Amino acid sequence: MLPSTSWPMRYLQERAARARHPFDPAIMQSGNALRRLFVFTCTGAALAGAALTFAQPPQYKNDAELMGAAMASPEGVGQVLERLVQKCGLFGDATRAHGNTALRAWQVRHREYLAEGQRVRAELKAVYTDPEARQRYDDLLSNQFPKLVERQFVVYANTIDDQPTQAAKADLCDGYFKAVDDRQFDLTVNDPALAAFFDNRIAARRSAGNAHGR
Repeated sequence: MLPSTSWPMRYLQERAARARHPFDPAIMQSGNALRRLFVFTCTGAALAGAALTFAQPPQYKNDAELMGAAMASPEGVGQVLERLVQKCGLFGDATRAHGNTALRAWQVRHREYLAEGQRVRAELKAVYTDPEARQRYDDLLSNQFPKLVERQFVVYANTIDDQPTQAAKADLCDGYFKAVDDRQFDLTVNDPALAAFFDNRIAARRSAGNAHGR
């Protein structure tokens, strides 16, 4: 039976508490995103039909928290999906093809959000001139973030490994990919506030570009 596994992670409160740069509270709100990168919870019903139960979408108090969340999501979701496709590809050509198709479609749907997340990272990185603050920022992205993504992937990997046969492993993988097909991994579903934040930034930049082009 698939374990009940809550995806949200712990806040990195101690990092924010040590922050000295005036932008640190905003940037370290990425700890919020690392805590709740993936807001859905897998249930035992997933083995039968890949049913997924969603937690409440994240709530943000201000743009500072949204900026922090934008550092981690949907980038982290995409990384877990990539790892999942690689693992599940071992269980047959059909499962591999399903996973690749689902992942590519997810990436297309999130292309602008992923690019905007990189812009947010670049903007926030630019405010760090103090070496200590820059080191904390770099550690968050290069060390803490990958570890937390890995932790979430391991939840899936272990559950797949627990299945008794190759066919059962493939069926579970296909259930996950069906959830991706059904957009249950999409940012607009799991974190509509962050999706709207990205949409507003993208629209504002386009508007500014159009104004300059006149």
